[in-house]
Amino acid sequence: MRAAGLLFGDAGLLLVRQRRLDRDYWLLPGGGVHFGESLTAALRRELREELCLEIEPGRPVALAEAISADMAAYPKHVVHVVLAATLVDATAPLRLGDDDAVLEARFFTREELGALTVTPPITPFLQSCFEALPQQMRYLGVVW
Repeated sequence: MRAAGLLFGDAGLLLVRQRRLDRDYWLLPGGGVHFGESLTAALRRELREELCLEIEPGRPVALAEAISADMAAYPKHVVHVVLAATLVDATAPLRLGDDDAVLEARFFTREELGALTVTPPITPFLQSCFEALPQQMRYLGVVW
């Protein structure tokens, strides 16, 4: 399970760039949930580790599944829980923390999102959140 933060600032939506298996992609900041850890605690911890940011997690807004098409070659099934979140200090600078997987972090406008490789591929959902967050948690399906 992965807790992912949906964080908006004056400049747009916060995403981080990672590289895995020689492939770069952008995704919502966050990470794995440890056994016995709540989603909100995991999100707080991950944002501290990745970007040295303090956040206030909110409610879950979406759930997406990433299931490998070839379990023999790449066994993976990740449930991404997207939580609305706010920055405790909106003026805090973005800086990389101790997570070597995170190469970059920045805010993107709605229009800029369309040109990015976002993983999991939930760009239309993310773009819709610029207008308003969904009233109820949305299941985005198996997206990979």
